[in-house]
Amino acid sequence: MIRSLLKSMRQSKELTQEELGEGICSRTTIAAYEKGKCEPKKLYMDALMQRLGKTVDKYYIRLDDIEYAQAKQRTWIQVCLRRGKLAMAKQAIQEYRNMQGTKGRLHDQFVAFVQAELLRGQKAPLEKQKKNILFGLSKTIVKETLAPGLLKRRVFHLLEFFLLQRYAILLEELGDEEMAAVWYETMLHRFEREERGIADKQKLYPLIAYRLANLRVRQGRFSDALPPLLRALELLRYSGIQNALYIMIRELEFHAREAVGNSVAEQERKDLDCIKEILHEDGIYLSENYYPTYLELYICSVNKMLLERRTALGRTRENLVGIICDTRTLERQEKNGSKPQKKTWKALFEELGLSYLKYDGSIVTKEYRDYQKFEEMLQAYDGGDEEKARELYRELTMKLSMQELTNRQFQKYWDAELKYMAKEINREKRNEELWELLGWTIPKDRREKGFSCWLTTYERWALELLAWECEGEDIDTLLPLLKLQLYRNFNPAEQVISVDFHGKLFYCIARGYLRSGKLRHAERYITLAMKQRLFQDWGLSWSRILFLKFQVQEKKLGLQEKRNPPESNGAAFRWAELAWASAREENDVAVCKFMEGYFKRHYFYGRDDEISR
Repeated sequence: MIRSLLKSMRQSKELTQEELGEGICSRTTIAAYEKGKCEPKKLYMDALMQRLGKTVDKYYIRLDDIEYAQAKQRTWIQVCLRRGKLAMAKQAIQEYRNMQGTKGRLHDQFVAFVQAELLRGQKAPLEKQKKNILFGLSKTIVKETLAPGLLKRRVFHLLEFFLLQRYAILLEELGDEEMAAVWYETMLHRFEREERGIADKQKLYPLIAYRLANLRVRQGRFSDALPPLLRALELLRYSGIQNALYIMIRELEFHAREAVGNSVAEQERKDLDCIKEILHEDGIYLSENYYPTYLELYICSVNKMLLERRTALGRTRENLVGIICDTRTLERQEKNGSKPQKKTWKALFEELGLSYLKYDGSIVTKEYRDYQKFEEMLQAYDGGDEEKARELYRELTMKLSMQELTNRQFQKYWDAELKYMAKEINREKRNEELWELLGWTIPKDRREKGFSCWLTTYERWALELLAWECEGEDIDTLLPLLKLQLYRNFNPAEQVISVDFHGKLFYCIARGYLRSGKLRHAERYITLAMKQRLFQDWGLSWSRILFLKFQVQEKKLGLQEKRNPPESNGAAFRWAELAWASAREENDVAVCKFMEGYFKRHYFYGRDDEISR
């Protein structure tokens, strides 16, 4: 499916096949990809899509065991680096080099990228770091063309951009501040005008904005430093990213504002101090945990998925194969790690009631405009624009082929959710529809087996929605299923691959235990959510996690409904302060209003003047 979009995306960008594949593959290879004659490996498809300003992060991607193992190893290397485990990272990089299928220019470029972080962590000589960066860039960019003007006339993928970021920073650290500033300014201009997703811009813009603003502050150009800082904060706040870089940018912004005569409110400083307090783990401030990572989200092993779903449905190899393939072929596909032939793969997945697509988006279509319309629908839904969301939903359902399972799930899920949003059905009816959707692919009589499998896009969304506000008996029903999903692959690499999903699972399990009065269990899972959030910039916002921590502390202390003054509650109220400060820094109006109302009811007896605390 995604291959059929490659040509239309390339043409919309007015790129030739040579320009798209420059340094990655030949024109004839691009032509073969666009015609569907062959299928690129994931790292290569990532690079081509990124050069088009798109991302495959929103797709649910099924890989054979070889590619899946590579992606997990890439993730594990970066987990080690972010946690400061440099010896483990060095060993993991060597293991990656020795893995099957990791020979090639993009794999070499990835190794140079993680090697750059390793060398930085080891405080290696700057010239050695620069040499490593230039080696990585040379894999897809001719060294002689390496100048700021290159950013004006060429398309790039993320690994190239990340290495160029590091190159410019090293120029500054080596003392060539004038050339570094030219690189920074050219990069920011490029990032501003590119039609990239918000997640990519969050990786690309803030670090360079901070470096450029820092140079301008040192030169006394405070008014010139503010615009890039404010834009960087806007990007980070969009997804609630609060890490060491956020703190550095905010503090520099305070300094620049005061220098041009704009005062900084005391409450702003207090909120920032609260964020600093959050970003400690065992008393260690994560000051270096902010360089971009090459995350690969929502991937799974097609071989393991076949085995899991067949087992969950109670199907033996003998009664599954028949005209599709013989028993030996199926056994080999489930065990040896190679992906089945397309015809076999398609037939097996359809027999198991699943979509067979390697790149399974939230809809299945050959027209990129439909994906844009779907994104517009999501934005309208998130913004509370019910009328626009429903109109776009109707346009898509009339256009999409309902022979595709993913499109039928799209229709079922959003029909229920949009009706619930419009108050046409109640929560109970909405949940009945979601359970029916899950029943299409997960057998009701073997539910525990089904929820120990990799879930597809709408299976995940339905489970999250059911769990988000579950009450009463629903808690007892959902908690075991949530835990099955969480622990089926409980290791750091898997958690990063599905970081947003795992974060929500931690939160929902903790909330379920809180509602059922099992506070020790609730505290355990909210602590796990906090630890995961410390090392990742994706997932739930700090304000939600911290407020749940506050509620657990309140219950443990057995506090009464009215609690005044708040200082008497010690640790419990402190968590509430941290959560509220985080919500204000994120500009999350909804969470702020909710928490202010909570404080009025339980702490301040409705006195508006107390909210200014």
